[in-house]
Amino acid sequence: MPEESKAILVEVLNGAQVNMGGCSCCSSGCASADSCGPAADTDYADLTAQMTKELKEVYGEKVEVQYVDVDQAGLDKYPIMKQVLQMGYPYPITLINGQPKFAGGIMTPEIKQLIEETLNDKAN
Repeated sequence: MPEESKAILVEVLNGAQVNMGGCSCCSSGCASADSCGPAADTDYADLTAQMTKELKEVYGEKVEVQYVDVDQAGLDKYPIMKQVLQMGYPYPITLINGQPKFAGGIMTPEIKQLIEETLNDKAN
């Protein structure tokens, strides 16, 4: 199927940032409360690896996941991130196919939902 040839790209961008507190994706509590609200000792590279394993088990080659430490890689590849960060959204920022979707945590159930929607759109 030609529409399956291009994988859905999930990028988790993380970097140094003053903790603004809470999760900007939701003001009254997250659906993924256990992974929301950045903690200083949270290892987002490890959480991204766990999410990658889970997504690959479900979607295989239909999805590609990348973790990006923007302090090392820079933001040149991600021009939209300047706006996102100026608006006060906290790291990590999750982009799906280059578009910012979530901030402040690794939200695997919500990411899965967007992947499902994207795959359904491709099928139609």
